[in-house]
Formats: sequence, structure tokens, C-alpha cells
Amino acid sequence: MTIKVLLSPSEVSLAKRMTGEIIVSDLPEQKGADILIYSKHGLWGGQRKEVPNDFISSFTDGRMTRATSLLQDSCTFKRMICEGEFKYWPDGTVHLGMNKNRERIRTRFNRKNIHGMLNDIEFIKDIMIRWTDDIDDTVAYIRSVVHFLEVDKHLGLYTRPSAKGVWFVPTGMDVQLWLLQSFPGIGPTTADNIVKRFGGKVPLEWTCTQDELASVQGLSKKRAAEMWKTLSLMGKSSVGPSSAPESTINRIRNMMNK
Repeated sequence: MTIKVLLSPSEVSLAKRMTGEIIVSDLPEQKGADILIYSKHGLWGGQRKEVPNDFISSFTDGRMTRATSLLQDSCTFKRMICEGEFKYWPDGTVHLGMNKNRERIRTRFNRKNIHGMLNDIEFIKDIMIRWTDDIDDTVAYIRSVVHFLEVDKHLGLYTRPSAKGVWFVPTGMDVQLWLLQSFPGIGPTTADNIVKRFGGKVPLEWTCTQDELASVQGLSKKRAAEMWKTLSLMGKSSVGPSSAPESTINRIRNMMNK
């Protein structure tokens, strides 16, 4: 699967440096990101903040809260890219630069406040922070993420890719590979080998009929048929009286309610 990199329209400087590598789209902002990278391992979302001015102002005007909340809900991998570094005056307040009169720009934010903001992002929002020196370093970092996600072995041992994408509907094969990777130690390559070894079908089967599966509360007949077709070794639906034990339906209902 080709990895797609989307940039928010507001990221003009990044877009100029990555011409031909990215697609400018409104979608990143809908996910709380400035940069979206889509791969079969999941959606990577990065919020870019220039330090210190943009970082601080985004906290005071509410943009940071909105963006981090969306990132939490939308992305498998979440990053806050802090571009630059915080510097401080002798009194501990943040160095925001000088005004046109060559006087320092005053602020109430100090070192303690900044550490509190960063801790909020990491511990409360559960978003990793990545520091870059400047915009060129940010571009290099984004490219490194794309390369990393392209190599299956980098993530295969540690993560289970999502079976549901943002731009595509997963095929039966996608779902089978995703299912196999729920077993400890099974990565993308091994999962693919298992399916190939057994003729393109995952070597598991339902212990109930399709009708029983469709009787589960909250599960439509169409969805049950799709689930049945994906997992069934024979690719055929069962009809008529159930040949499975009486407790099968209850077991499935319990699983659905967990």
C-alpha cells in the first residue's frame, strides 16, 4: 500500500519544501493535525508548533486543546512536533524575542508553566513530543517517519495494524491479516505466510451457523454475512438448524458485549 502524506493548507512552508511528496488537504485539520501520514499500520498525526510563540499562543487561544483532543480520537500514532527551543530570561520567564524598540517582549509564562504544558500533552493527552531544530529538520523528520512506516519489520513485531482505513474499505484479506496479528508474536510477514500456506484463507472457522451469528443483538444480517464469508474456510454460508452447541450464541453475545 502506498503511504500518503497530507498537509494542512496552513502549512505553506512545509508544502514548498515537500513539493511532489505531499497532498494539500483539509483532512489533517479535521483530525487535529497539521500532517497526516497514512499507512497500513494506522494513521499517524502530527501537530506542528513553532517554539515558543506559536506553542504558547495555541494554549491561550484554545487551539491546542481542540487539536490534541481530535488527535487522541483519530490517530493511531500521535506526535506533537515542537520546532525550536525554549529559552528563558534570568527571571525565569520565557524568551519571546525583542520588540521594535529592542525591548524584551514581556510574558507571564515561565519555565514551570512550560513544563506543565508539556506534561499535559504527554501524560494527559498521551501524545509523544518530538523536538526539531527548525523547519528543515521537521521536513527531515517527516521523511524519516514515512520511511520507517514503509518497512514492515520496523512495526510488525510491536504493533497490530488497523483493519479499518480512512481512504479505503478493507478487503477480506486485510481483515484476515489483522485478525492473525492479534496473536502474540505474529507480525505482518508471518500473518501473510499463514494465509498463503492455507490457500488464501485463515485456518480458523466459526463454531456456529451464519444464522446464529446474525441473531446477535446489534449485528445486522449483512454484517454477519461479511464476517462469515471472511472467516469461513469454505466460504459458504450455513442455513437451517444450528449444529453448534446450545451455548454458542451466548458465548458470542458475551464477546460482543465486552
